[in-house]
Amino acid sequence: MKGWFRATLLCLLVAAHAHAATVDTRPTSLGEVFDAAQEGEPNYRAVKANLAASQARERQAFGAMLPQISLTASANGNRRAYNTHDATTDTMHDRYHSHSDQLNLTQPLWRPADVASWHEAEDSTAQAQYQLADAQQKLYAKLAVAWFDLMEARDEIDFTTAQRNALQAQWKIARRGAELGTQSPPQAADAEAKYREAAADEASAELDRETKLAALEQLTGPADGLVQPYLRDDARLPDLVGNDVDAWLNLVDTHCPSLRAATQAISAADDEVRKQRAGGHPTLDLVASYGNNDQAVGNFPGQAGYGIRTFTVGLQLNVPLYTGGTQSAKVAEALAARDKALAERDAARRQAILDIRTAFLEWQSGQAKARAALIGMTAAGDAWRAARRGEARGLKTHADVLAARQQWAAARRDMHKGRYQQITAYVKLRTTLGELSSDDVAELDRLFGPSDDASLQVADARSKSP
Repeated sequence: MKGWFRATLLCLLVAAHAHAATVDTRPTSLGEVFDAAQEGEPNYRAVKANLAASQARERQAFGAMLPQISLTASANGNRRAYNTHDATTDTMHDRYHSHSDQLNLTQPLWRPADVASWHEAEDSTAQAQYQLADAQQKLYAKLAVAWFDLMEARDEIDFTTAQRNALQAQWKIARRGAELGTQSPPQAADAEAKYREAAADEASAELDRETKLAALEQLTGPADGLVQPYLRDDARLPDLVGNDVDAWLNLVDTHCPSLRAATQAISAADDEVRKQRAGGHPTLDLVASYGNNDQAVGNFPGQAGYGIRTFTVGLQLNVPLYTGGTQSAKVAEALAARDKALAERDAARRQAILDIRTAFLEWQSGQAKARAALIGMTAAGDAWRAARRGEARGLKTHADVLAARQQWAAARRDMHKGRYQQITAYVKLRTTLGELSSDDVAELDRLFGPSDDASLQVADARSKSP
């Protein structure tokens, strides 16, 4: 029984370990990276907090137009000393208690500055909502750049490793040839120099990947255990952008969140101008109060105590006559702030147009690079197969095979780089217009696979075919 229990426990531990290993090596999707960044990126959290603050200010501005009710109460112990004009009378003392309470109500009836403040708070909240949408989309764009930069760094490591292996094999052949006298020592030294340079390139690529990983961690937080997927060689990107950049530019005014936030800022600035101009206008309030004042003795010696109940209701008019120029200065400040908001709106529109044009051209450039690299990859694959056949017949060396594989790896790296550029450009286009959704990210994730082994095995099998 004990042996059966131990065997079962051992199997469970092995299964748990295998499951943990599977979980640890599962590739991280781009959608998961986006979710992690929204939870941990400081700038995005700050914009979310700004929206919460704007919503609170809107509630404050609306509350200023509602009835204001307050209650005041006091309880006092008093000690009073007094004497009369009769010099023969000694100083007399009183000790007594008093208390009072009063309920006050103020209902604004005409306060144009408060109404303008409320509309300004509404526009500021709408601006903060667009700013949050813009921050989210810009975070996606920055993540896409950092994510695919890291992929490019990994591909560069793969290429430099293949290059180092090929040059190392060539160096060994040259060194052996120098020992046998079939090659000169300078040829062997040149082959060694190329191998050493390739090894240095590999080390540099490793350091570059660490740098790109640090850049990604600035957005997502610690990326311990991060495993990136591989772009499938059979993945084909449809034409997601088209050939008409004007079709994208026509969407700027109605879709770009940064531009819409800037437009809301102008509306808030207009409300601020109205508020400051209304600061010199009369205000009218409905006021009411109910009070109770009890005192144990009167206000004069020998006077009996009393209790007073009062209720008042009326209208209160406040007419500002002179503020020392403060209000006119506030109006001038609000007008200047409005001019600033107009300029920032124009700057946001120009930046959005520039971003769209740049991303559109980056897509076309990446598409051309990927197509050219794909042709080069096909040609390099043919050369690789020819080298393998030559090695099998004794006409080529293994170094020739490694060199051919290196050329194929270089073309494959360039193809991936072009596609990364296309995907990044597409993300930038969509985020500039505030339209990148989780469905778009899921579609992009389908272009990637968990491992690069399958592609390499297919390439090796093709290279071995006659």
